[in-house]
Amino acid sequence: MSPVADLKPIYLVCGDDDAKIDSWRSRLRRRAEDELGPGGLETFDARAAGPEPVAAALAELTFATGTRYLVAEDVCAWKAGELPPLIAALSQMPPETVLVLIARGKAPKGLVKAAESAGGEVREYAAPKPWELPKWAVARARELGLLLDLDAAKLLVAIVGSGQQRLSREIEKLSIALHPEVTARAEHVEQLAAGETAPKVYDLADALVTGDLEATMQLAEDLTAQDERPSRFVYPIVGRLREVHRASELLDAGVAEKDMAREMKAPPWRVKKVVALARRADRESLERGLCGFADLELDVRGGGTLDEATAVSLTLARSAG
Repeated sequence: MSPVADLKPIYLVCGDDDAKIDSWRSRLRRRAEDELGPGGLETFDARAAGPEPVAAALAELTFATGTRYLVAEDVCAWKAGELPPLIAALSQMPPETVLVLIARGKAPKGLVKAAESAGGEVREYAAPKPWELPKWAVARARELGLLLDLDAAKLLVAIVGSGQQRLSREIEKLSIALHPEVTARAEHVEQLAAGETAPKVYDLADALVTGDLEATMQLAEDLTAQDERPSRFVYPIVGRLREVHRASELLDAGVAEKDMAREMKAPPWRVKKVVALARRADRESLERGLCGFADLELDVRGGGTLDEATAVSLTLARSAG
């Protein structure tokens, strides 16, 4: 929302990017309360009532000074046949009035046309694709003054899932927990992010790198039964494969375990576990697994012939077997 006075009379904010829509609504409320005090934003819930109360509110005479702000939430709930009274009201918007219509998803066509015809503006915010979420998380963290590196962002998405609101909450929690530090790395995410299935995801990664095929497939099945998307397993597994492969290389090169943390640029508690896994793992199997998951990423993004669940299951079996 513009910080200056040249506001449009109507804003239709729509799409499936909940985080951006929530941010828009928060700015509107803050502006209304800054100018008019608590309760300065008049709110209507489209799930609880039709558009008539909004139309009636626009027609009301008011003797208040300053700009009047109204917001109608979830207008996707309104049926096309209910819209004519509101559409008529939009064509006669009173002066110094700003109406924001929020549609979670696709906005009703009648409202889009009516808003534009009345000199309003349509703002559509599409949610990022699953593979774009890590970059979205990095940008969201930057807004909060937190430097979230890309590896940490990928891990956060793997642990928390694709819900933007939940991701945003976890980023806020990271920012608070790490203060006054301003950099969040993968180890911070692993320690602090709250994911209901995170422990089992890491058990799956550990089973795979040690070649335990039975445990790998059972854990994958358990996670899928909890409605976890199979592609969410991938980043923690690949991260563990890379760590264990690097530790295996260092062990083969004769690097002492006490020097591993420096070489791997990781905290000692993490390196200790990774080294233990590396001593049990087969290096050729680790390399085969890394190649397999690289092929899987290309296949999933490129719309391969197999569905996601089957493609992930085959890659897990080949990597652990």
